[in-house]
Amino acid sequence: MYEGHKVSAIVTCAGKGTRFGSNKLLVELDGMTIIERTVRSMMVPIIDEVVVTVSPEHEAEYRRILVEEGGLEVTFVHGGAERHLSAMNGLEATTGDIVITHDGVRPFATAELIERVVSATVEHGAAMLGMPSTVQVKLVSDDGFIEGSLDRSHSWLGQTPQGFKRELLDHAYRQAVETEYSRVSDDADLVAEFAGTSVRIVEGHVNNIKITTPQDLGTARLIVEHLVEDE
Repeated sequence: MYEGHKVSAIVTCAGKGTRFGSNKLLVELDGMTIIERTVRSMMVPIIDEVVVTVSPEHEAEYRRILVEEGGLEVTFVHGGAERHLSAMNGLEATTGDIVITHDGVRPFATAELIERVVSATVEHGAAMLGMPSTVQVKLVSDDGFIEGSLDRSHSWLGQTPQGFKRELLDHAYRQAVETEYSRVSDDADLVAEFAGTSVRIVEGHVNNIKITTPQDLGTARLIVEHLVEDE
């Protein structure tokens, strides 16, 4: 609970990992799989329930890792063809009035970051973590030509968790399904577009990376080594 609000977490783990080349959720970091590290990061006092979206073919293995061997109390829900469809299935299995969504391959969220985004969600209705961009982001046309640049002072790199009042997220998902939404985006984009709600961005952390490529895995191993040294 957080200030009288029941908080649910949806961890999306139904992706195919095509850019990585294999199931990155099963890769181990210092003896623990990425999926277990990620789900364990959600096991903090202010989160009341955790739902994990999975593909049917991986459910048995994830259940073994998380529940049978890991002893974690989670609910499994089958994902859909698109990320927002998976998260929508997850939402239907939750009961919280505040819902946070989190990438299954983002294993370094901390209790402080989670509380930061939940607090902003309670205040503003929708919030997400992010980091100010340190690079110049170019806008490129469909035929490969630069159309302009984003002002670096207003450019942020999005992270999860992202948090929402339940009714906003539910409305956004339903509208996305009705309009056959297919763009690559995140839940914050859906809520902004379909629920008409401005999403507050709060500062995340440089360690809160998403493991998408083998190069990201190398960075993750360095982060784990640093975390272990600091213990």
